[in-house]
Formats: sequence, C-alpha cells, structure tokens
Amino acid sequence: ARALERGAFRDIYVGEGLTGARAALQAARSGRRRGPRALTLEEHEAALGLVADLEAAFAPLAALAAEPSPHEAARLAEAHAATAEALARDKGGSSPGLWQGDAGEALSVLLAELIDAGHGLALPAADYPPFYRSLVAGEVVRPRAALHPRLFIWGPLEARLQQPDLVILGSLNEGVWPRPQDAGPWLSRPMRDALGLAPPERRLGLAAHDFAQALGAREVYLTRALKVDGVPTVPSRWLQRLLALVKAAGLENRILPLQSWVSWARQRDHAPSFEPVRPPQPRPPAEARPRKLSVTRIERWIANPYEIFARDILKLEPLKALGAEPDAALRGQIIHRALQEFSRDHPDRLPDDTEEALSRIADRHFEALGVSPVVRAFWRPAFRRFARWFALTEPARRDGVTGIMTEADGVLDLNTGFSLTARADRIDIAADGSAVIYDYKTGKLPVTSHVDGLFAPQLPLEALIAEEGGFADLGRRPVSGLVYISASGRNEGGEEREAANTAPSILAHEARAKLTALVARYADPATPYEVGRRSAPAFRRIYKYDEYEHLARIKEWLTQEAEEDFG
Repeated sequence: ARALERGAFRDIYVGEGLTGARAALQAARSGRRRGPRALTLEEHEAALGLVADLEAAFAPLAALAAEPSPHEAARLAEAHAATAEALARDKGGSSPGLWQGDAGEALSVLLAELIDAGHGLALPAADYPPFYRSLVAGEVVRPRAALHPRLFIWGPLEARLQQPDLVILGSLNEGVWPRPQDAGPWLSRPMRDALGLAPPERRLGLAAHDFAQALGAREVYLTRALKVDGVPTVPSRWLQRLLALVKAAGLENRILPLQSWVSWARQRDHAPSFEPVRPPQPRPPAEARPRKLSVTRIERWIANPYEIFARDILKLEPLKALGAEPDAALRGQIIHRALQEFSRDHPDRLPDDTEEALSRIADRHFEALGVSPVVRAFWRPAFRRFARWFALTEPARRDGVTGIMTEADGVLDLNTGFSLTARADRIDIAADGSAVIYDYKTGKLPVTSHVDGLFAPQLPLEALIAEEGGFADLGRRPVSGLVYISASGRNEGGEEREAANTAPSILAHEARAKLTALVARYADPATPYEVGRRSAPAFRRIYKYDEYEHLARIKEWLTQEAEEDFG
C-alpha cells in the first residue's frame, strides 16, 4: 500500500480509476525517478500486485459502471456488498469483521433493505455513489453496550427516562440549546395554523421542559463555552433567566462550584513567561556536506542554507499531497518539454506553421494528464497564446544562429573539490561564435537588479560554465547574451527580456568569486546551515514556498517583528 501511495498517488495523479494507478506506476518506473519517492523493483511489483487485487475486488462494480444503461439500485447494492466483502477478505478467504459490531450490523441492515426495496429504482452507475452517501448520511450508529460503567452521554429524549445521581448540562449557549426554530420557506404561520400544524415554538417548549426535568437531578453542573471558534457566545435564555433569579434572591454563592475546575484548567496551560527556542544551527561534518550542487540550488543556498541541509544532506524530499491537482511545477515541466522537442525536431529550419507544430507537441503532453479541468480550461488556452507569440518572435531569435542546443548538461569543477552542474534550457550559437543562453520561465520573471546583484544567479552561473567549457557539446566560448523567455500565456502570450544589465562575462567572473567564497565558508565544519530569513526582496519568493519551514520550527522562534519584516 505504501509503495502504491508513493508511486502513484503521491504525485500528480490525473488518471481515472485503477487503470490510471497502473499507468502512473508504469510511468514512475519508466522515468527511473530518484529520491524518496523512487520505488525499488520489488516495491514496484508489489504495488502492481495490489492494483491487480483491487481490480479483482472492484470487478462487480466496474462491470456495471462500464455499461451505459441504468441499473436497478438493488443490483448496484449487491455489487457494492460483494466488493466490500472482497476488500475485507483475509488470507483464509473470509471477511469476518465486515458485518460485525454495531457499525457492521447497521451497514448490513442498510444494504439488505436497499437490495429488498431497490428493484423498482433504476439509476446510472455513476449516480450510485452520491445516492448511497445520501442514504448513509441519515444513519446513526448507537453503541448498544455501555462504553463506561458509570458515564453516559444522552440526548434530551434519553435523559427524560433516567434518574442519575449527577447531571452535566452542556452547550448552554443560545443557538445550540435551545436551537433556533424556523417555520421554513414553504408554509407561513397562518398557513400552518390553517392546516392544524403546531407552531415552531412548540419545540422550544419541549426543549424547556427537558431542561427543567434535568435540573431535578440530585446534583447538576451547568456548563457552556464562552467562545466558539474564537467568537464570544451568548448564554442560553434559560441560563440567563436562572442567573437573574439567583441574583435577585442573593444566592450567587450557592451555585458556585465547590472546586475551582476552570481555574485548574487555565493554570494547566498557563505559561508565566515565554522564551522562544533558539533557531536550529546544524553543523554536519565536512564529509557529509555536499560537494556538488546545481545552479538552481545555489540561489536557495544563499537565501536559506537550512534547505540545503535538509534536502541535500539529510536527503529529505517533500512528498506531494494525496490527490494533488496539477500544479505550476508540472505545467512548467510540460512547457519545457514541448519547447525542447520543438527545437530538437526543427533545429535548422522552422516549420511552415510554427504555432500549430508547437501546440501539437504540447497537446500530446496535456492529453496525458487525462480530463483535468485545470488543464482544459486554463493551461491549453494559455499555451496557445504563447505558441502564437513564439511563432511571431522565433524567426528573429534564429536570425544568424548557426546551432541550437536544448536541455544542455554542463559541469564545472571549481578546483576546490566542489562541482557545479547545470541544465540549460536553450543555448544558441551566434554567427560570431558566441553563445546566447535562454531560460524559460512560466512564472514571474526575476527582476533585472536581482540578477545583477547575483541574488538570482542561475544564468550568470550557466554563463560561467559556458565560458570555461563546461558544456561538452558547446566547448569553451564567450557568452554574448543572457535572456529570459516568459511562457506564461498572459497578455500577448509571452515575453523576451535581457536577464541583466551587466555584461555576461563580468557577471560570470563575479559569480565565480562569490561561489568560491560560499563553498569555502561551508567547507568549514564549524559553519552552521542556518535558517535564512534575509530582508532582501529577491528572496521573498523562496521563503514563501519554503517546504522545510516546519522542520526548522520557524514559528517557535521567529518573532512577530521578524515575520512582518520578512513577509
């Protein structure tokens, strides 16, 4: 089950049913995913075996769902019961615990009644789940055996028939006890009176009678919540009248509790002083510290060293939420793949219809996501707008270009035992032999001043690798341009912008110096991987999406003033 969860459902699962789960497992295996979500061969086979068992268990319901015609509710209920028994079956072939206990017996009675009475009702199989949920929502399972020999929880009706020694009347707030009574939207008060129906206030009278009867016990505690979800409450009308009578008689002290229960409860949670814990400062040994990072990780290393400690030293990779919708990261991956395949398929000459060719590639990837409404309503139209813009601007980008590299892998050894890796989205070789490095972005483009200040060092570091011959198929050559291409699909569809005002060669030289100093600093075992919360606006995006904030327990030590400063 855990292997199936990690391999299929802890990802962007957009398949349908168990067939989609099987396809997700196969895709995860074929992609050779690394990290904590990667499945071993044994785990992969076990997950596929579980999917096969689930397919066999759900076969009765799946067979009915495959037929477009409506089915009798009785037949659907029989298939439902058969599936439930198959899921609860043990290795011996029996399902002893399914129909046992108060809940199991209640479910058995409900399904039996549905099978008996459901022969005249036909509905599509797709409507059976909400139909069943509406039926089961009205069922109340009450334990027949006492949960405690001396403690009972009763409603007003059960309390009428009992004579306990001590009664605790709870929820004495207006709107809870008594509940507000409404005549309803269909019949006015004169109409109810004409039909001989009792007025809504009659239920208030019955509730007041129950309250008065409960007050006749030997010992009674009256309780209410002063606040519900942080909102002050109003005492029940009965409690207000009772307190008014007691006050008029001068008997307030007679109804006070003999023990200070409330004071004890408050003192249990009372903290005489608050002293926040110190921020974590992990200092792993030198041999445990990373000696190779990608250019995209350097920005996070500068902004928040603790993330490098958690992800690259402890190897803690966040898992996606179960059933997560397609997110911006997946959209970015699809757009990158589409642009990569387009440049690979048309390296020298653009097709006759660039917009259609690029859209066709992206549509193939979008269709693999199934029938996601997010993809259909937002992603595909946005990419169409970008493809139209790309078709208009790509001829100018290719003018004078002698070669195009996509998803180019590069590596640079800093001669300190530290390696810098990169995967450039696109590198164009100009007529003069220089290189222009492009970076595709689907979100907001980094501010130019942030790139000049090396707060966003990805492209300057890629320029460094290119100028020192780190891209094997590119060779050592100067870099004449660092360019962002926005594929957001907003406004005109796309945007092309120079990443920095500073010359690429100067940025590359400065990036090497700062990276060398950063590596040397963290090579010292005494240097901690502190939690970064720097005030520079360039880092706010990183802090906003900090996936390790809970591990650093930031809310326990970060002061309110710092939170306001750092956002």
